[in-house]
This record gives sequence, C-alpha cells and structure tokens, in this order.
Amino acid sequence: MRWLVFFISLLGLTSTQAHPLPGFPAFADLDLPEDTSPKRIAFIKLALESAAELKLNKYIFGSADPSRGGFDCSGSVFYLLEKSDIDPPRSSAAQFDWIKKAGNLTEVPVGTKSLDAPIFDKLQPGDLLFWSGTYNPADGRTNKITHVQIYLGREKKDGLQVMIGSTDGRSYRGSQRTGFGTYQFKLPSASSKSRFVGYGTPPGIK
Repeated sequence: MRWLVFFISLLGLTSTQAHPLPGFPAFADLDLPEDTSPKRIAFIKLALESAAELKLNKYIFGSADPSRGGFDCSGSVFYLLEKSDIDPPRSSAAQFDWIKKAGNLTEVPVGTKSLDAPIFDKLQPGDLLFWSGTYNPADGRTNKITHVQIYLGREKKDGLQVMIGSTDGRSYRGSQRTGFGTYQFKLPSASSKSRFVGYGTPPGIK
C-alpha cells in the first residue's frame, strides 16, 4: 500500500484527486420541463459547457478561479453566476442567505426521505441546492450551510436527477468522483452527518 501512496505522490495527486472526473452530459441529455425559462436554459447550458470544456479534476477549497486547477463548491456556483452577469455572494452560507432574503428559498423539513416528497414540487432546473454538516466551518457564519450545487433536472434515458458544481467524492452513475461537473442529486442517508436544507432560485435567474 505504501508504494501506491508514493506513486500517487509522484504524480502530484491526492487520494481525492485520484477519483474519476465527474459526469459531462450534454444539454440534449436532459429532460427539462417545457416551461423552463430562457434564462434558466442559458444558465444550465453555460454550466454544462463550462464543465465539459474545463474538465477540472480537483476540489480546491477557497477557489473560484479555474486557472488554479479547480473550484470549491460555492466557487463553481460563483463563477457560473458571474459569467451569467449576476453578482452573487461568494460562500455557500452567503448564497443561502442571498436567496432567502430574495424570498426564493424553499426549506426542506428535517426527516424528508424522498425527492418525490411534495416539498420538492417547486424545484426547477437552475435552482441552487444547499446542505449543512458536510464539514465543520470555522469562519463564524451565522447559518449552518456548508455545501451548494446547481440542480439540472432529470436525464432523459432513465430519469436520474442530477446537479452540477464542484465537489469531492460524490457519485455519478455508480462511482465516486471529484471535480467540477455533474453528479447525482440524492438526499443524505439517515446515518449521514450532512442534511439537505433547501433550495431556491438565484436572483436574476427566472
């Protein structure tokens, strides 16, 4: 085992960076509702095209700059919103407060076990998704939000619900992956320390 760690270190990789790249479905692979607005469509296309072009296989805490080789979760969201001519806050906690202040937040009750629950009836492609408990923040944030992604909707071939952003070790199509791209959207297990808190539309995306 020691030789494997040594070999990975020679390649300049960490164990998380050794995960495969995330998914890169095309826009045509998504089954979007017919009433999806042009702004949402443009935002989703930008996200998919940016991920496929950049192919970033690292999660870099504190980064919103692709030239560094990767993003953190809120950095990828920040990057895409800025490219959509929107001025978002930088952190996942601040992005949560931003959406809540705009009146666009839907909070999901503790104990919700299924994405088929009625609380998700308003979820739309392009909405931001928020979790707490994915790590222990030490920056004095006033809420418990620690992770954010962008909801993409369902894939046509089997209805898989997917999201896009930068993350470390979440799964897509049965394997753990790392970096900026597409992942399966699912709720945390009952034994997980993390919790799905809610979702909402970024101001400027209607």
